[in-house]
Amino acid sequence: MQMPQGNPLLLSHTLQELLARDTVQVELIPEKKGLFLKHVEYEVSSQRFKSSVYRRYNDFVVFQEMLLHKFPYRMVPALPPKRMLGADREFIEARRRALKRFVNLVARHPLFSEDVVLKLFLSFSGSDVQNKLKESAQCVGDEFLNCKLATRAKDFLPAD
Repeated sequence: MQMPQGNPLLLSHTLQELLARDTVQVELIPEKKGLFLKHVEYEVSSQRFKSSVYRRYNDFVVFQEMLLHKFPYRMVPALPPKRMLGADREFIEARRRALKRFVNLVARHPLFSEDVVLKLFLSFSGSDVQNKLKESAQCVGDEFLNCKLATRAKDFLPAD
C-alpha cells in the first residue's frame, strides 16, 4: 500500500519495492588468510551493482561506523559479535548469516541504499576499502545538517 507523499515521516515504499532494491549474498571464502593471525574473508555479491568483492569482518565494522556517523538519527542494524580466538565453524557460519542479514537490511533501506558509502562497500574492489569508506564520509555532516526538512523539524513533532 502506497503512503501519501505529503508527510516525510511516512514510508512511501511497499515491502516488495524495498525487497527488490537489491539482494546481497555473503559467502565464506573457504581458506583462512594471513601468515600468523588467520582471518576469515567473505565474498559479498550485489545484484544491483553487479559486483562481487571480498570483505573481512573489520570492513563491515568500518562500514557500520560510517553509516552511524552519517545517519546518527537512524537505526543502523547491529553487527554480530567479533570473536578474537577460537572461532569454530558454527560461530563463523552464524556470523556469515548475520552479516548477510545486516548488509541486506542496509541495501534495502530507502535512505542507506542511495548513499555512496553503500555503493563503495558493495562495489569497490581495491585493498583499502576501509580508507575509501572513511574518505567518503569525511567532511560530510550528518544527515540532519544536510536535510531540507531540518528547518521544519519542529513542525513534525506532536503538539504535546
